[in-house]
Amino acid sequence: MRVVRLISLIARVALMVTLGLGLVFWIAQLFGWIGLLVFLAQIGFPGIHEAFGTIGVLGLFILGSVAVFTKGSRWLGVGSILYAFLVPAFGMTQTLILVGNLHWLIQATHLLVGIGAMVLILRIEKRYRRLKLKEHGGTSEKPLGKPYPPIVARLARLAIAAHVALYRLSGGTIAGRAQHMPVLLLTTTGRKSGKQHTTPLVYLADGDGFVVVASNGGQGKLPNWWLNLRESKQAQIEIGRKRLRVRVQQANPEERQRLWPRVIAYRAGHEKYQERTPYSLPLVIFHPEETF
Repeated sequence: MRVVRLISLIARVALMVTLGLGLVFWIAQLFGWIGLLVFLAQIGFPGIHEAFGTIGVLGLFILGSVAVFTKGSRWLGVGSILYAFLVPAFGMTQTLILVGNLHWLIQATHLLVGIGAMVLILRIEKRYRRLKLKEHGGTSEKPLGKPYPPIVARLARLAIAAHVALYRLSGGTIAGRAQHMPVLLLTTTGRKSGKQHTTPLVYLADGDGFVVVASNGGQGKLPNWWLNLRESKQAQIEIGRKRLRVRVQQANPEERQRLWPRVIAYRAGHEKYQERTPYSLPLVIFHPEETF
């Protein structure tokens, strides 16, 4: 994975330099800036432009070849290899097309072709990283998920509060299902604040237990409710108008292997969250101990 990322970085930097130099040359031609054109000629602009362009296109070709031999991205690889031949072919023939006052159209198109090469390189890298993440069971060198921006986090807290209020007022008749799954309310005690926090979670019934996924929306970090539960091992849940004290247990590898396909079958987004998270999402099982 590191080699692919390194090749992608080198190719993208080379293409950015190529596009930057090409844009400067184009603007100098367009506005007749003779001094800048002379300077570009003195530093060997054509040779530098061609050298960096060749590095970028070669990187695209190599990544396309890798994609061809990577299951799940073969057509992307074939398209990228063909595109890698298109870029230099277009560059070498552009002076023969639309000469005169309309030549700027070809230069603009050449710029867009270069941007397209950068987009393909990024797509190959992201696809390769995602496939390797899935292949290794969700492990990665860096988190792929990103924390929500502050304003989104604030709105999410308001939405959660509204969800909890509607659920309790209606006994789960309203807000009792989400993402094709039933919803329970989990109340935990903050490990630092000591305050109680209630979170609506979709769940899977398994015998007399209830299974939830500590996905945190694929943000690449564990949710606070699970961090609280890992210390206390005790919590209370609400299902409809029923309140239960529960014992908390994380699913072991055998249980996870049995339960994960059932979770995915609901198509509630957990598979996508796993792709964005650099570790196996914990499956948490609530075992009822007391009704109150």
